[in-house]
Amino acid sequence: MGIAKLFFGLRTCQPVHMEDAALFFDKGLCEAIEELVVCGGPFFGDLQWRLASLPIRFGGLGLYSVVEASSYDFVASRAQSWVLQDHILRDGGFTNKDTPPPKAQHALASALFSKIVHEIEVQFDLTVRQKAVFECLRAPHAQDFLLAIPIDGLGQHMSSVEFRTILKYRLMIPLFPVDEVCPVCHKACLDSFGEHAVHCRELPGFKYRHDLVRDVLFDIFGCVGISAKKETPVNFLTDPLEGRSTLRPADILVFGWVGENTPVWI
Repeated sequence: MGIAKLFFGLRTCQPVHMEDAALFFDKGLCEAIEELVVCGGPFFGDLQWRLASLPIRFGGLGLYSVVEASSYDFVASRAQSWVLQDHILRDGGFTNKDTPPPKAQHALASALFSKIVHEIEVQFDLTVRQKAVFECLRAPHAQDFLLAIPIDGLGQHMSSVEFRTILKYRLMIPLFPVDEVCPVCHKACLDSFGEHAVHCRELPGFKYRHDLVRDVLFDIFGCVGISAKKETPVNFLTDPLEGRSTLRPADILVFGWVGENTPVWI
């Protein structure tokens, strides 16, 4: 059943008559998400269900809880039909002069989820890292990948393993056992969320990304007329009394930055 039909049913039925069905639907939806993300494994709890059931613009996956939707759908429907109710009951002495807000359902839903987001850090006692991730998920366009249409011909698609890994990371589910050694560099210990992979020096793509960013910045400086040089020794920054310099060459050394004579080491 599509979400539009579900909302229509909730808008036309009083929540008290939908309570059992809503709970049954939420239970099935939660189990389906758990199976999709962790395949019956651990770490999918109340926090993960809470994040998954938030709207996309609030950092969630947009998989709405029917129990929560029923709390504002029927009220919004009643508010938007006040004019019709007054017309039907005009001869019975029942009138209502209140004016409902435009897009009443959207307004009520935004108020509800804003309150949930405001209280989620306290309710689940989030760690500093979890707070940072949750803040990033609510940034503009952070969840746009959920709305993108896969196009195999243009390479705009991902495998089920990639998609599951992304969902795990965004739902704050550990990806690796704690203190497992990195299988690529065999030096550092992987954190449970796999963030070491972003800066592992032995990964084939790490040096490529580093060099790409360096070359792009160097080209930008050249286009705007700023003098710069790549892989430049910076021995002049070392005190001669300290002996041989241990500083690595600068990826980009910029001269004359914004009218100043001081070089900038990037």
